Amino acid sequence: MDIFQELPPGKRDYMELLFRNCTEEVKYYMALIDIEPERTFIKAGTECTHIFIVLSGKVTGVEWPMHERAYPFKDFGPGDFFGEIECFAGLPQYRISIVASTRCRVLSIPASCYMDWMRMDVDALFLRTQENVRRLITQTAEARKYLFMDGKDRLMVHLIRKFEQRQPLPQALELRQTRNQMADEIGFSVKTLNRSITKLEELGMIRLQRGKVVIPLEGYGRMKEHVEHHING
Repeated sequence: MDIFQELPPGKRDYMELLFRNCTEEVKYYMALIDIEPERTFIKAGTECTHIFIVLSGKVTGVEWPMHERAYPFKDFGPGDFFGEIECFAGLPQYRISIVASTRCRVLSIPASCYMDWMRMDVDALFLRTQENVRRLITQTAEARKYLFMDGKDRLMVHLIRKFEQRQPLPQALELRQTRNQMADEIGFSVKTLNRSITKLEELGMIRLQRGKVVIPLEGYGRMKEHVEHHING
């Protein structure tokens, strides 16, 4: 299908295989939507009426805990589905909010049409069940690993995510967040954050400019290599 031409080759092949027997109802009602950066297009707690598939750009998942303070926890990109898990689980509302990190194009499908298709197409259902189980296992492992990271490594993961939200990658990125905002997003105290910032500055991975954290491209590369070899490896 032409709508998947923006996807990387492997994901494009997967989507074409998945949609090869989709119902005429899905084809009729699905729609392409362009979303500007910083726009929330799924809000946690609202009715789960549509399935969204990211075709281009990056989005961020945001949790809204009991104290009403947002917690951005993970970035997603082309080929990722939203709203599907809720539909499979019979949940009437979206569990997380999704915010566009960059300009995005998404495919929107009414949830009722999508689920009717899944009930009729056993091959498509198997593909999506397999992918969702893989994703849940991976995310559980990542969450467990993140829980046991020290402050310096958690900060690295946060800074890498912030840097990669800018496409193309900049030569340097100055974070506009306050220390309190950064600590809230990462999930530890301002004291631990300040100690971790000092360590990364001493390692030459970041620098401070008028109190703001600046990530140079070289520092991003060093942090990325550290995370991939010592944490994800």
